[in-house]
Amino acid sequence: MLKKVALTAMLIGSVLSAEGGMEYGISLVGMKMDYREYDKLDNILDSEASQFQDITGAEVEMRYLLNESSNIEMKFLGISGDTDYTGSYLGSNSGYGSLKGTTYNKVYDFSLGYNMNNASEINNLSFLAGIGLGYRYWDRELSSIQIEEYSWYSIRGNIGVEYKADAFRGAFLVEYQYGIKPVMTATGFSSDFELSSANIIKVSLPLRYNVYENLDLTCAYVFEYQDIKESDIVYDAAGNGYVEPDSTAYNQYIKIGIVFKY
Repeated sequence: MLKKVALTAMLIGSVLSAEGGMEYGISLVGMKMDYREYDKLDNILDSEASQFQDITGAEVEMRYLLNESSNIEMKFLGISGDTDYTGSYLGSNSGYGSLKGTTYNKVYDFSLGYNMNNASEINNLSFLAGIGLGYRYWDRELSSIQIEEYSWYSIRGNIGVEYKADAFRGAFLVEYQYGIKPVMTATGFSSDFELSSANIIKVSLPLRYNVYENLDLTCAYVFEYQDIKESDIVYDAAGNGYVEPDSTAYNQYIKIGIVFKY
């Protein structure tokens, strides 16, 4: 079965490449996290923080070029690493900062989208727009007995502008991700926490430089604002009710990679 799937994928790839051309890319990624949870009075309950070298991984992408002004793009991001936790024991009244520790994180993000560009005759500029679907998963392991998993699908749209000059390309992109049925699961609870919302606004500054005919070097800075709203009440085995509180995350990414063109 796996051989048949792989062969089918190769045949499809060959057909697509023959029709319009393909691009394959891979980037090394570092993520800086600034995550905070809040009570109903907007006081901080707990937080997670890291530097770019603490959470690392890779992003792979495949892009089918329909023509000079449109493409279909697939991306997968996978990163993991530690954050510094500041908070308190669950259910205690000790207050923020009474407990410090280390949280292990895994973040996976998948997207499939259609992108367009409309070239302008002014200053080598192109106007960009795109729409697509995505899936996000965040595994937050505060300890061996306290693991939280956030996940949701999303509708994604972006607009931006790109500047081209000889072998150099630079762009400014703004993307909005609307979360669909976001949930959080946690150890000790038999039911999922149904989150009110989970939306992301992302600003990207990608740069690209053509080294050879079929090879580009790439780098990008990405700023990401994530907003999650309070969940419904979920009860543990003892009948105690809990909610997943409001939270925000100000995440930053640095990406360095290469793109092969065929």
